[in-house]
Amino acid sequence: MSERWFLALWPDSETRTALEAQLVGLIPFQGRATHPLDRHLTLVFLGELDPDRLGGVESVASQVSAPRFELELDRIGHFARSQILWCGPSRTPEPLTALVADLQIRLAARGIATDPRPYRPHLTLARRVRQGASLDLPAPVPWPVTELVLAFGRSGAPPRYRIQRRWPLGRVGI
Repeated sequence: MSERWFLALWPDSETRTALEAQLVGLIPFQGRATHPLDRHLTLVFLGELDPDRLGGVESVASQVSAPRFELELDRIGHFARSQILWCGPSRTPEPLTALVADLQIRLAARGIATDPRPYRPHLTLARRVRQGASLDLPAPVPWPVTELVLAFGRSGAPPRYRIQRRWPLGRVGI
């Protein structure tokens, strides 16, 4: 398989529409804007997976027990090294931190490596942005997080990401 897999949170249409309304005039003309349907919050990047490892990831995701929670998108920032303009929360809610940690522990137990860098929740707004500033959105965008998704990237016309599977949050783990 040549797809690049990841576990993520995907905004619902109401959240996506509210975010797009806040972004009008804020995204610079430089760089390459991401397609609105591709915007997501990666929890764990997995890279290329063979069918056995993909099955292991699905098993891990199906066993996770995490509550539903609200994420508040209120900040725009810039990662200078990777030239990414992003949007995210100024405060990471505890359920999000716990969900990421749980996934990393469960995946490591199956021999699936995850990124060792500290977790920084964000949605990529644009790539190849050489300069950017941190600023608050005109109004915070509430995002009711209700599910975990397994997705992959593909080449071709945008949107480039596809959701493979969804798991509701707020259920009891198996």
